[in-house]
Amino acid sequence: MYNQKRIYRVFQLINFLKASPPKSCRNLAGMLEISERSVYRYLDLLSEIGFPVIKDENGRYLIESGIGELTAPFTEQEIDFLMKMLYSVGNDNHLSQSIVQKISGYSEVQVGTNHVFKAHLARIIDDLTKAILNRKQVILKNYFSANSQSISDRVVEPFCFTDNYTSLSAFEPESMENKYFNIERISAVEILSREWEFEDRHEFYKPDVFGFQSKDLGKIIEMNLSLRACLLLKEEYPMSRLFIERLPDSNLYRFKTKVQDFKAPGRFVLGFPGEVEVIGSNEFLEYLNQIRSMKFDAEQPDLASDMLK
Repeated sequence: MYNQKRIYRVFQLINFLKASPPKSCRNLAGMLEISERSVYRYLDLLSEIGFPVIKDENGRYLIESGIGELTAPFTEQEIDFLMKMLYSVGNDNHLSQSIVQKISGYSEVQVGTNHVFKAHLARIIDDLTKAILNRKQVILKNYFSANSQSISDRVVEPFCFTDNYTSLSAFEPESMENKYFNIERISAVEILSREWEFEDRHEFYKPDVFGFQSKDLGKIIEMNLSLRACLLLKEEYPMSRLFIERLPDSNLYRFKTKVQDFKAPGRFVLGFPGEVEVIGSNEFLEYLNQIRSMKFDAEQPDLASDMLK
């Protein structure tokens, strides 16, 4: 039983790290319900089995999309054929044995993580669907908030899903606001006996590419991205793909869209110094300048106090 739980945690950790945004050790410890010291041991284990974990400039961890996956989608028959060819070379060939181990590891670990993750998401969607049909409040257990970088239980009234079941639209009584909750960031769902209390406040608006909802997406952002920034923007915010185009005769990409709030795009821009050039709007540029100014002031020592010493 202990080994089964340990293996399951490895699968969970791989999927938590692949799902954006990057997460701190404390966040991962809360999501896995283990100590931070144990998280570090699991991170070392992932590196040993071929899942290189990246630590970003903020000390948060991630596995880049595509890591641990073959670039060509081999079928089971193709993997079996490759294994037979490699075995025919003989056991004395160290290169062939290395390739055999990698193919075996891929087929077992990748299939296992996909099955566990898909079953986990299916169970969450099934529970939320029951709650919606029965008009019940629920607790989203250990929900990871990308905005506050925190993990907490959230009591909500769920009423619909976004396209492809990527997010849940729900009313949160504590904040008295309609919000979106990323399905992949929900650890579990507890259906309560309480029925909806605020149905008249339930409102669904199509979210912007960063997941914020509003009646009017009146704020404009426009920027040029490096290839790396472009790939990570697509990975973290998949809906952004529709608004990205490559600039001719250049390695840059243009991203332009309307948003409800500058917070998420602002965080993204500030996380990629030198790789994102903001073109507009003037309102967005002013917002970024204010954030940079506040950050600069907070980092400066109290010069007047030093002079008095």
